[in-house]
Amino acid sequence: MSKPTARPKPIVLIVDDMPDSIAILSSCLEDEYQLLAASNGHTALKLANEYLPDLILLDVIMPELDGYSVCAQLKANPDTAKIPLIFVTALLSAADEERGFAAGAVDYVNKPISRAILRARVRAHIAQNKMHHELLAFTEELEQKEQDAEKAQRLLNAVLDAIPIRVFWKDPDSRYIGCNRHFANDNGVSSSEEIIGRTDFELMPERANALQAFAQTVIRTGQSLLNQEGAITTHDGKLTHISLNHVPLLESDGSVIGIVGAYEDITQRKHTFDALQDAKLKLETKLEEIVSLQEKLLEAALRDPLTGLYNRRYLAETLDIMLAQATRNQMPLSAVMIDIDHFKVVNDTYGHPAGDEVLKCLARFLSSQARTSDIVCRLGGEEFLILMMGASAENARIKIDKYREDFSKITIRHQNSAIKITFSAGVAVYPDHTESSKKLLEYADLALYAAKHNGRNRVSIFN
Repeated sequence: MSKPTARPKPIVLIVDDMPDSIAILSSCLEDEYQLLAASNGHTALKLANEYLPDLILLDVIMPELDGYSVCAQLKANPDTAKIPLIFVTALLSAADEERGFAAGAVDYVNKPISRAILRARVRAHIAQNKMHHELLAFTEELEQKEQDAEKAQRLLNAVLDAIPIRVFWKDPDSRYIGCNRHFANDNGVSSSEEIIGRTDFELMPERANALQAFAQTVIRTGQSLLNQEGAITTHDGKLTHISLNHVPLLESDGSVIGIVGAYEDITQRKHTFDALQDAKLKLETKLEEIVSLQEKLLEAALRDPLTGLYNRRYLAETLDIMLAQATRNQMPLSAVMIDIDHFKVVNDTYGHPAGDEVLKCLARFLSSQARTSDIVCRLGGEEFLILMMGASAENARIKIDKYREDFSKITIRHQNSAIKITFSAGVAVYPDHTESSKKLLEYADLALYAAKHNGRNRVSIFN
């Protein structure tokens, strides 16, 4: 159990089997502290665990659990072990005091109680305990900041070592105070520590004067020098073309305390510029192909693979947009849920390939009848949905009833079988029935259920 972070008053737990003693102690402390009282050791342990008081005043002589036993249990519990505990007792011998301090008490208050002494000692130990917790918190915060700083330094070093660019930083006298591994390697050493304290005259004397001039200009003006192209000779004698940047290293008050430099090897760039241009053109062509492929994949992801109609995912992405459009144009939007009657019988009688042919036939039929503004979806199984912008409930019912009648006259040929099939439909309308996209589909489904319940091969409007 964690200790509360903020309390109006420090909490003091008084433990004594004598009510008069509790009353006396309470009268001494009630104006400064929030008080808890326990008349036995068991209750004291329970209250200590529940409230985690800032200090405990504990009587030594009590029935069942005496003060020493209660103290031992408190100190054995990590949650209560750090609570300062003062024994309140009439026992005055040195042995008794030694035993109490050995058990973990921080002080003794002798009976009869001196109000001034009690208040002074309670104040002192609560203040000391508060300072102790604040010190612990400060120490933990400091340790965490040190760990964070070390972690940040390790991360920075890892990042600097991972990038192919050579990075370094210098003090105002142009002495190196740090670099990444690549810069160290260019100068013939394996670690950045071997670079620290050295100058350009030691590392690259042929370029030292120019580099010193760059550094001093940045330090004097506080302005960056970017994209300074030149050539250096690495430790193995290789002539390397570089693009060099110098930026000022600033103190919090804006004063320049050094420079940060970085360069990259542009030798290959100079030799392969034309090849890169060609690669750029190829990349642009490839990107166009990828974009085209992504568009095709997206279209495929929004289409039912069997019927080619839009699928449930497309419906989820489109319905709210259509509702917003209907609201903006102040027109209704009808949702028509369609389900093939006795579709399981088709599958059981003629086989699943025949069932697939029925689904495709209905999909083609609905697509051919729908307006360009209508959205026709297959939701799964034998269930379809049409969204009809601008259609009232009655208009949608009349139109879908005509679809139903025309489709019932179609004979579907599959192998040697001639299949005739019907469908049922349910209509729900935004905003007449609901303004919720989820409820709109639910109500259309309920209307479909009513149509099927009332005999199938019919169209019902949600009621």
